[in-house]
Amino acid sequence: MIGRSIIKETALCSPIGASSTLSPKGGMVKRHLAAGVTLTSLVDAFSILVIYLLVSFAESGEVLYIAKDMELPTANQSAPLERATVVKLESGKIYIEDKEIEPSSLMEALVDVRKQLAAMHGDAEGFEPALTVQADRRAYYKELNQIVHASAQSGFNEVRFAVLAP
Repeated sequence: MIGRSIIKETALCSPIGASSTLSPKGGMVKRHLAAGVTLTSLVDAFSILVIYLLVSFAESGEVLYIAKDMELPTANQSAPLERATVVKLESGKIYIEDKEIEPSSLMEALVDVRKQLAAMHGDAEGFEPALTVQADRRAYYKELNQIVHASAQSGFNEVRFAVLAP
């Protein structure tokens, strides 16, 4: 043990020394390559992946939750979603921001939502509340028309439809 040095022991046990094809112990040939990935490089790769995913998902600030059986219509022209009040038509039922509303009280509920939005924005110049209608592509025109008329009568000047881009 006295004849061996620390440097020789480290060289024999290190990944670089172990990956050498010639063995310093006497001419034996090693056939395996020991590859070690350090923890630092894994953390760096994981950080880059997380940052990429955050940037790609932060492109649009609005996320719509679509039911499993709902199929949105496709459109030739579309724009990225912006934050707006969501009115969902699902299986003949109407929801405003995931709260079920009776069709007979739709206009009153939209007026209340518009008042809440106006109170939040105060007397902001140019504030025009928008409404996003989310409905299945197989929905009847009669049901959609009811939502569009109620939104126009309650003061929502801009009505958008949630669609899939081509």
